Amino acid sequence: MKQRWKIDRRTFLRGTAGALLPLPFLNLMEGKTRNAFGGLSSPDNGPLRFVTLFKPNGVHPPSWNINGGTEFDFRMSPLMAPFSKHKDDLLILDNMGDFGFSSHANSTRRFLSGHHQNKDSASVDQVIANKIGEDTAHRSLELTTEGLFTGQFGCSYISYDKDGGAIPRESDPQLVFDRLFRNPMSDPNQRRSMTSLLDRVSDDAKALNRNAGREDRQTLDQYLTVVRETERRIENMEQSGSNPRIDFSTLQRPEASANLNEQVESMIDLMALALWTDSTRCITYMLGNSNSRMIFDFLGITEQHHYLSHFFRNFSRTNLDSLLKISLWHMEKFDYLLTKLKSYKEGSGTLLDNSVVLFGSGMGHSDNHTAQRIPIILAGQAKGRVKTGRYIRYSENQELSSLHLSLLKTFGVDTDSYSASDSPLPGLDGGYFPEFRERPFESWVTQEAGTITAQGRLRMSDNLDEAKVFYIDITGQESVRIEVVFRDFHDFNLPYHVGTPITLTGNGSSNGSQLLITKVTELKSLFGKSKPGTQNG
Repeated sequence: MKQRWKIDRRTFLRGTAGALLPLPFLNLMEGKTRNAFGGLSSPDNGPLRFVTLFKPNGVHPPSWNINGGTEFDFRMSPLMAPFSKHKDDLLILDNMGDFGFSSHANSTRRFLSGHHQNKDSASVDQVIANKIGEDTAHRSLELTTEGLFTGQFGCSYISYDKDGGAIPRESDPQLVFDRLFRNPMSDPNQRRSMTSLLDRVSDDAKALNRNAGREDRQTLDQYLTVVRETERRIENMEQSGSNPRIDFSTLQRPEASANLNEQVESMIDLMALALWTDSTRCITYMLGNSNSRMIFDFLGITEQHHYLSHFFRNFSRTNLDSLLKISLWHMEKFDYLLTKLKSYKEGSGTLLDNSVVLFGSGMGHSDNHTAQRIPIILAGQAKGRVKTGRYIRYSENQELSSLHLSLLKTFGVDTDSYSASDSPLPGLDGGYFPEFRERPFESWVTQEAGTITAQGRLRMSDNLDEAKVFYIDITGQESVRIEVVFRDFHDFNLPYHVGTPITLTGNGSSNGSQLLITKVTELKSLFGKSKPGTQNG
């Protein structure tokens, strides 16, 4: 009887000039891969991975927030439309964050470090990398689309080392490809003179194919096709007449980017390939700096993203439409990542099934930098440790550090606290969580000598032509309209209180059947914080 031929999980295809090409998980591989909890993974299970996709500059809340619905019965918001087909693979978290407003740098630090004051310890991705990444070729990858924002250094980083120091990021897909699959390749002349990586490992690939079973041959063929397509795509980017020739000796991006969309999708292709080949198990990718100055000219937009994100103070319908177009592009890249991870089979599932993908921003309302109702979504089932296909809106605002602590436990990190939290965020595994429930309250309005006092639920207008307008809904009569200057908008933290009942007093007048407040003098929350505080906002 012929003995079954086996290879180790850490096997590479080898070729000329020292070429090494890592492989995806094959049935031929022995079950020697350590799982996230320190045990051995079975042959049909790949390792657990962690991926972060960071969206800069918050959102336009009426376009993002889910209002109404329950854990299993909910309608995804307009901004979620590009990735709505992945609904069953998502865990959408709401009421994350609990500050009035925050600086860009503090919002960015909070995204993976739990709190803006956590400046002397590792971000959560690096703690996870310590647990799951030590036996991979690359313990972690830190990627970005944009160079440093020197005006606020902290806007450019989400990953921090054990001492709280910023970890450098890479923005060039060509250099990332070389780092993953052509290492060492630091000499640009040598790199350009080399032939295709696949050509140089073809003999080893053919030998492996002869000993592989049908499923392994299909997996190997898919993998080599992806590598070839990635090589060709990057080569086309370099040779494109519209793409400036990159001087690799400087290790810097050219000032003018040929096509941001192609750059980002090439990077996502490489991320999936790196995870599939177990070259790394932990990747963070910033779609832009917080406070991003990128101009999305390929979308027909001429203003900087940061300028457009301040849609209250820089309001015009054109500006808001441009901001939403950029946000939809970010959502499309999230969809692209999930689609790519689901396209790779691994054992009895997909690469996404064996991953946790954290997608979101560091702030909610993009103009006021509100650190409340921060967009946060988890994708992937983490080998069954995360229950997806759900929308969780917590009864009270939750610190991001509670989510981070839960993620650490999901990946088997033995700790009782992280950053500002010693209580894990409940419900990720499908268990109990304190669900948001409407509390009864009375709504009313009074008017006397130019002063209007209204008690009711505050909301932003969902009419894009009046994105600066707020309303207080009053039972049985027309809502009170609020049109104020930026100072009131900012000082009274109006975006923070949206969706909650408040008592608001201000100066105004009657416009027919509707009352209009143009100056706020007092605001009190019925059930929460009237003054939620700031973080160097």
